Amino acid sequence: MLKNKLNLAKQCAIKQHKGQYRKNNKTPYWHHLRDVVINLEMMGITDESILCAGWLHDSIEDTSFDFDDVAKYFGKKTAQIVSDVTKETRLPKNQQEKNYLKQLSASSWQAKVVKLGDILANISDLKNSELTKKQKVIQVKYKIKYLNAIKSGIMRNKSKIPNLSQTENLLNLVLDQYGQRKVILF
Repeated sequence: MLKNKLNLAKQCAIKQHKGQYRKNNKTPYWHHLRDVVINLEMMGITDESILCAGWLHDSIEDTSFDFDDVAKYFGKKTAQIVSDVTKETRLPKNQQEKNYLKQLSASSWQAKVVKLGDILANISDLKNSELTKKQKVIQVKYKIKYLNAIKSGIMRNKSKIPNLSQTENLLNLVLDQYGQRKVILF
């Protein structure tokens, strides 16, 4: 059953993000979603709801799919995880960021682990971006704010994330490329 639902989430995400590209305007957006799921699997996550949320984590924010659509096809648990990592983009940018950090801090450990997979995918992909080195460092600093918002929830639930130390090592290798200090997750 897991592979069928997960495959459905993958197909749905690819369809919902059709025509969307990463910031380099070359890479289809769904590659990012795949990378998030690969990161979750690398962490040892096997929970179907979390893995489906990895595929769908940007659906509410960036497509016509909404909470009810995610809940209908993938269950309320997956929809809640996706909702917890969705930024309210209708707010002014500075309010958006403040609210998002509070939202991430208050979210479930499942949402936090999806966000961790997302952060790792985003900063790992910066090497493919056409941003300047300075712009990349700014992006990394935003991601570090998100990491700080989820860190305590990740630490409290580290027993549910079997390969967290491997993820932490990989994250720190990437952060080091941008001159950022190490992050300790546990």
